[in-house]
Amino acid sequence: MHRDERDLVESCLAGNQDACAALVDQYARMVGTVIWRATGDAGVIEDLAQETFLRVFKALPYFDARAKLSTWIYTIAHRVAIDHLRTAGRWREEPLDADGDDVRSSATEPVDSGLDPEAALSRDEAARLVRAALAELPDKYRVPLVYASIDGIDYPTIAAMLNVPIGTVKTLIFRAKRLLRERLATRTRPVR
Repeated sequence: MHRDERDLVESCLAGNQDACAALVDQYARMVGTVIWRATGDAGVIEDLAQETFLRVFKALPYFDARAKLSTWIYTIAHRVAIDHLRTAGRWREEPLDADGDDVRSSATEPVDSGLDPEAALSRDEAARLVRAALAELPDKYRVPLVYASIDGIDYPTIAAMLNVPIGTVKTLIFRAKRLLRERLATRTRPVR
């Protein structure tokens, strides 16, 4: 753990409210992203992020300083999200909303004003097809693929979050990509 992370943890453990607020500020966005990616429900992000940080502060005295603080926090966020899905009966085979109600993706996609309307429409349609196919993947494949490919989380961190070996993460992502390709191929076959 980096010295500033160690100082932050020690300050939080000493009861410094400013340090606790700084920890929340530093990790809130990524915690929200982890929760949103796992649940697909923007309406639960705030509650589950709050639950995540409650668990973080409750478990902070037991945090192993040899570990990476961000990985530990993201792991807790992932588990909170999965607990929520299980409680709601959605840890599953059931697809997320594939109608393009992806609040974050539309807000984070770069706007290319140089595209002509037809090219823009083509790009939007391709993105919609990918989102829909991705939403159909079982959570066990979709979640690690999204964490790695969209959120840019490294394999060791994903392995820690999922509590599986790195080899398992690689296998899950490989299978997710294969399933995604298969689903996209069936959607894009020319009609005869």
